[in-house]
Amino acid sequence: MFTQTDIGCMAPAAVDLASYEGVVEKASRILSRTKEGTMPPGNPWSAAKVETFENWIHNGFQRVRAYEVEASTAPRVRKDIHKLSESEKILLKTAFAGLMARDSDLDDKFSFFNLTGVHWYPGPSRYVHCRHHDNEYNPWHRAYLIVFENALRSVPGCEEVTLPYWDILGDELPNWVFEEPFFGYTYPHDLLDYTGQSAFKRKGDPIERYDAAQIRRNVHSRLSPIPGSIAAALRADTWERFNGWSNATSEHDAIIEAHDNGHGACGPTISDPRIASFDPLFWLFHCNWDRLWWEWQRSQNAGTLEAFKAKTQSDDSWLGEESINLLKPFDVYSSQMINLSDWNIDYAPSAADQDAVLNEIVMMPPAGAKGSASGALEFRISEPDLLSVRVKNINRLKIPGSFRIDLLVDGEIIATTRIFQPPEVGECDNCQRKGVFSKNFTVPADAVPTGSLLAVKLWQFMDDGEEREVDLADAGYPSVNIRHLLEEN
Repeated sequence: MFTQTDIGCMAPAAVDLASYEGVVEKASRILSRTKEGTMPPGNPWSAAKVETFENWIHNGFQRVRAYEVEASTAPRVRKDIHKLSESEKILLKTAFAGLMARDSDLDDKFSFFNLTGVHWYPGPSRYVHCRHHDNEYNPWHRAYLIVFENALRSVPGCEEVTLPYWDILGDELPNWVFEEPFFGYTYPHDLLDYTGQSAFKRKGDPIERYDAAQIRRNVHSRLSPIPGSIAAALRADTWERFNGWSNATSEHDAIIEAHDNGHGACGPTISDPRIASFDPLFWLFHCNWDRLWWEWQRSQNAGTLEAFKAKTQSDDSWLGEESINLLKPFDVYSSQMINLSDWNIDYAPSAADQDAVLNEIVMMPPAGAKGSASGALEFRISEPDLLSVRVKNINRLKIPGSFRIDLLVDGEIIATTRIFQPPEVGECDNCQRKGVFSKNFTVPADAVPTGSLLAVKLWQFMDDGEEREVDLADAGYPSVNIRHLLEEN
C-alpha cells in the first residue's frame, strides 16, 4: 500500500511505513493525513484506498500481506514433471531450497513459509483467503501460482525457472519428488493467524505424504472419482459444468470434485487445507489443475474474457472489478486471470496419453443425458443404462473438516467422493455462501438390483488419521433421489 517514496518521505517524521508495527502505531495519524489529502505528498490516495485503510484499522489491523501478480516479459512454458531435463530439475531444486532458506525471517513475505501460508490464513472469525467451491477457485489459484513462480525466480541464479505440472492421470511420481527439498520439509514455525500469533502448533513437525505407488493406486482405484470427474469437466460445454460448484449450482462434480479427491489421494499434509501448500507437491499438483482449466478454455475457444463470458450461464458479476471481487491477497480480479496468454504463460503437452486414460472410463453418461426430459419430445433411457443417485441438501457447515460421502448397496460401497474443507468451515465466509450442497452419483443400473438395500454414510477425517461417522442429523438430514438418466430423441 505504501511506496518507497512514501516510506522515505515519512521516515524523518518518525513514521515507519516499512513495518507492520510502525503502521499500527501511527495508524490514526496516517488515516487522518490520507483523509485530508496531505499524504502521500503530491499523490493523494483515492477515496476507495482511504476506505480500505480505515476498514483495516476497524477490523483489528489484520496482518495480511498483499502480493502483486506480475506478468512475465518473456514466454514461460510449464512442462510435465516427467519431461524435465536434469538441468531443469537442478534449477527447480535450487529455487525451492532458496525460498526455504528465507524461512528464518518471518517478515520476509516471499519466504517459502509465508508464501505457502497464504493458502491457510485464519482471521479472527473467518478464513481470509479461502477460495474453494466457488467461481473464484480457478482464478485465485492461477494468480497464486504466478506469485509463487515469480518468487522462485527471485532466488539468485534461478531467473529462468518455471513450475512444472504433475499430470495426476499420468505416470507414477518420479523419485526426485521424494528427495529434498521437495520432500522432508519441516515447519520452521507454528502457523500464524492474522495478528502474527501462533494459531496451529506445527513447529518442528515434518510434512507427511504417501509414497508414489500408493498415490497412484488412490488416483486410479475402482471407486476413485478423479478420472471420471476430469473427463466430465473437459467435455463440458459451459463454465458451470466445468467448474462443478459454481454460483449456479451447489453440486460436487467435474473439476472441483477431481481436485478435492486429488488432495485426499496424496497424503495427510496435502489433504488438510490448513497445511496442504506446505508440501512442495502442492505446487506441481495445482499447476495441473490450472493446465486442465486452460486446456478446457482453449477447447471451448474461451481464452479471452469476452469469449469466456459467453460460456457462462449464470450470474457473471464475479467477473466484475469492484473491490468485493479482488482476489485477496493478490492485486488482481478474476476477470484479469481468465486469459493465461496475458501473463505470457502456456503449458507443454503431457507425457501421458490422457485421451487413452479417459477413454477407459466406462461410467461416463452419454453427452446430454440427464434425469429429466421434455414431455414434448420423445426420449429413451440412456445407454448404458445409468442411474443418478442424488444425495440432496448436505449441510457441510456442521462437519468440521474434510469428509467423505459413501453410497452403499447391501452394505458394499459402490460410489464415494471427498469434500476438501477446513475444520473452521462454520466460520468461513466463503464456505457459508455455499454451505448446503448436493451430490449426484452416477452408477450402472445393474449395480442397484431391485430389492437391494441402499444407504448413505458420511465420514469425517480426523487429525489423528482416524475417521468418524457423521450422524446424518448433524448434516441437515440429506434426502436421496434416484432416477434413470434419459436422452431426448
